[in-house]
Amino acid sequence: MIYTVTFNPSVDYVVRLDEVETGALNRTGDTEKYAGGKGINVSRVLKQLGRESTALGFCGGFTGGFIKDTLESQGISHRFIEIEEDTRINIKLKTASETEINADGPKITDENVESLKDQLAGLTGDDHVIFAGSVPKGHDRLYEELSRLLFEKDISFSIDTEGGKLTSTLQYKPYLIKPNLFELEGIAGRKLVRDTDIVEAAYELVERGASNVLVTLGGEGAVFVNSDVRLRIPSPKGVLRNSVGAGDSTVAGFIAGCESVIEERIRYAIACGSATAFSDDLASCGEIEALVPHIEINSIEGVK
Repeated sequence: MIYTVTFNPSVDYVVRLDEVETGALNRTGDTEKYAGGKGINVSRVLKQLGRESTALGFCGGFTGGFIKDTLESQGISHRFIEIEEDTRINIKLKTASETEINADGPKITDENVESLKDQLAGLTGDDHVIFAGSVPKGHDRLYEELSRLLFEKDISFSIDTEGGKLTSTLQYKPYLIKPNLFELEGIAGRKLVRDTDIVEAAYELVERGASNVLVTLGGEGAVFVNSDVRLRIPSPKGVLRNSVGAGDSTVAGFIAGCESVIEERIRYAIACGSATAFSDDLASCGEIEALVPHIEINSIEGVK
């Protein structure tokens, strides 16, 4: 079973209008509400690909209830830890450009964290866990602690976070990490201009413990590195409509194909991320499958 962990989920409130006049009353056009959070997004895309998952994390209040009800309506199972405060609401303001206003999120107690650890301790070596997104205030080492727990139980896991939260997990050998270029530059401590620069920085993370490193480059595609291959994947052609959830969709595509050859996993990863970027919401199965034949994968030569 695949488990996704969203430490700080949200109700994503999407507002569309032509323009915003600051200091004045603005009338919205269309509005939608979604169950949000990076791990939840992964679960939703996995469902589109026919892969079952269970969503874990922390939820509370009427907003937490909305998230649970939404996932249940989509046939996605969940085992959230109930918390006292309300799950946060994030605003996605879509005008000619896209603006996000994200709340900090509710307080998570030490008891809440212990309950999550108990859930993870009950998993087996046949399971795979995906950690994604921000961590609650006061729990900066949560990624490291949970990664160590899974490593000691020989349970594979993937990580989608940034900076020190990501690098602290490398010693526990994550199956997949997915930094974007900006995040990779921050870890490497240098600008990465050429594909070979990106490969070298990504391979440093492989040497530190990651099995697979997928570096997303926005509209420029991605670079993939593991101990055997160095690959460049251009983005397929399409009109950018949505930046929310594209990276999460990429993770879902890779993990959904974990029993396939590496090229097929990469092809679905990029198709999922691109299909979401070309959609108003997370991509549907049909949108993903339509892009798969158009994903090119090229070897990068001249680097170790």
